[in-house]
Amino acid sequence: MELRADPSAARRARAWLREQFASTTLPTQVSQTLELLTTELVTNAVRYGGEPIEVRLRRAAEWVRVSVSDGGPGLPQVRHVPVTATGGRGVALVDTLARRWGSETVGTGKTVWFELSLL
Repeated sequence: MELRADPSAARRARAWLREQFASTTLPTQVSQTLELLTTELVTNAVRYGGEPIEVRLRRAAEWVRVSVSDGGPGLPQVRHVPVTATGGRGVALVDTLARRWGSETVGTGKTVWFELSLL
């Protein structure tokens, strides 16, 4: 799915994910975590990466992988922010909740991905 770097991008990505799993019953925790982490990666792509933004989904019997690519340089890092900070926790959430995650430079941009267990 391709997205524009605008405030509706995360909402549109969540709707797209729901469509992809419409015929499948996912455990509630997996569904909620999938949407939360996708929202975090898409929001980061909009704020820091820019267009083109592309969300991809890959599914196996035991796991699902979401990848978000954007046109921005630099790879994300887990930040430890003060409790009073209003942001900066997105990658830490991915690091905590995902089965695995990673990032790579692709051309002049990057791809950030995470996997969740379906079992």
